[in-house]
Amino acid sequence: MKLNKIIDDYVVSDQIQTEDITIIKNKGFKTIFCNRPDNEEANQITVKSIHDQADKDGLDFIHQPVVGGQITQQDIDLFKDHYAAAKKPIFAYCRSGTRSSMLWALSESTERPIDEILNLTNAAGYNLSNLFNK
Repeated sequence: MKLNKIIDDYVVSDQIQTEDITIIKNKGFKTIFCNRPDNEEANQITVKSIHDQADKDGLDFIHQPVVGGQITQQDIDLFKDHYAAAKKPIFAYCRSGTRSSMLWALSESTERPIDEILNLTNAAGYNLSNLFNK
């Protein structure tokens, strides 16, 4: 599990395991976002397993699966709604953290300058320059 901070209230990671949930809680996170569909690869832990453990540990859990390279405006709008309503800070994950970073970046594109978004995501280890026509 990686902790790649984009902003104080939003940290992204690669795929997590159930045993990571207690660590996530102990680090102060209130909500977990999963942007990964089930069965994306062999032997992938199920979203239900992560969700059940998050419930046991008292964390909110939001599953919004998206497919890389196929993020729609509807996905962005839904993410923005989830983000606004979620208890913060938020820990988000997918296979590598890229989709979770992309959703945040695209949802913030009307709120922040693109250069700021790219600097924040780049500092977290995600080069998203291809998302925006510059």
